Amino acid sequence: MNRAVLEGNPHSIIEGMTLGAYAIGNVRQGFAYIRAEYPLAIETLAHAIHEAREYGLLGKNILGTDFEFSLDIFPGAGAFVCGEETALLASIEGRRAAPDRGLLSGK
Repeated sequence: MNRAVLEGNPHSIIEGMTLGAYAIGNVRQGFAYIRAEYPLAIETLAHAIHEAREYGLLGKNILGTDFEFSLDIFPGAGAFVCGEETALLASIEGRRAAPDRGLLSGK
């Protein structure tokens, strides 16, 4: 969500997502949803992901363990509303980024 962090310290995003996946367990794939209007953020994070893969911090057998985690960038057209889970999933699935009122109301 923080464009400044994506552009200024993308490795912190990778580290946080990797640690989160490890803590949750059995998570092998992560996605960074970045608005397509932020090409510098996309480019910077893509470069950092490439570096992390080269150093063995992403992919299979991270740091010589059986832990594996991959991270991909999903450039999306959504706006701030994509911070809401159902809107984010709708955008990833190619639909209009809008909250699913049925899920939000418990119906």
